[in-house]
Amino acid sequence: MAMPKKDIKHQIEKTLHTVADVAQQQYKKNLSKAHKTVDKQVDVVRDRLEELDSWAVESVNEALENVEQKLEKQVTKTVGRIQKAAQKVAKSALDKLQ
Repeated sequence: MAMPKKDIKHQIEKTLHTVADVAQQQYKKNLSKAHKTVDKQVDVVRDRLEELDSWAVESVNEALENVEQKLEKQVTKTVGRIQKAAQKVAKSALDKLQ
């Protein structure tokens, strides 16, 4: 015996609502998973950026230390030369006075 059209229509509507509910639940589940995945990826990127930032700071500090050491050497050499020149001039002036 065939179902009346009203019963068929009601069954189809019920099935469509069920499918829509399941689809919405699946969408929410997938959206939640996607958010968790993105959050994890953001955490990984943030950690890598922090590592890179730390490495960059260390590299800059090392470079600055090297520059500072070179400048100290140059200053020491220059001061030594100036002292030698001053001593020569002072000795020469003393020799001329005697």
